[in-house]
Amino acid sequence: MMMMRKVARHEPHGFATWFRLRRLSPDTQPRCPSGAATLSRDDESGFSLIEVIVSLAIISLVSLAGFTLVDTLASLQSRIDARYDAIQELQLLLSDLSDDFAQADPASLTLASGTLKMRTQVCNASGTVSLSVVDRSFRRTSGECISGTSSYSEIETARFTVIDSERAEWDTWPTDEALHAQAVRVDIRMPDQPGALTGSIEGLFDMPDTYAK
Repeated sequence: MMMMRKVARHEPHGFATWFRLRRLSPDTQPRCPSGAATLSRDDESGFSLIEVIVSLAIISLVSLAGFTLVDTLASLQSRIDARYDAIQELQLLLSDLSDDFAQADPASLTLASGTLKMRTQVCNASGTVSLSVVDRSFRRTSGECISGTSSYSEIETARFTVIDSERAEWDTWPTDEALHAQAVRVDIRMPDQPGALTGSIEGLFDMPDTYAK
């Protein structure tokens, strides 16, 4: 008759201890009502109230910084566009003045009380152009046609000076002491306003020796 001998099973001490603890743990844990789920700490998910509050605070700060940056960039772009438009408007006015003086009749030039008038070619015909400052706006006006009128707003002052053949400067014209107007200087001073053109602009325009009627 064959004898069956029981072979002892040697397991690591740690494994047996763990197995015994796992086997005995159900008897030592508090029981939950029937149907209730039991979750361990490792199985829990979600955020605590403090974590949610801190996250919202961080999101709010980042959003506020983003909105501030966008508003600053939009304001800067608006100022750049306004300055660009002002430069374009001023360049157009100076171009008109250059054409007026290049085709002007020196004998028709008058300067009195800060208003300069001359006869020149305007709207493809001979006409009178008047330069003056009205309500802090530089005005170039002509009664010959609408296109002969242009202006530049928001200036501080504008001064006209007639230069004769002896290079003497006059703030009134004509004068008995000078016979020929050689050039006209126009000084425009801009107001000191944030975002606007500042400083002064000086234009020196030569008068022709002869006038083509």
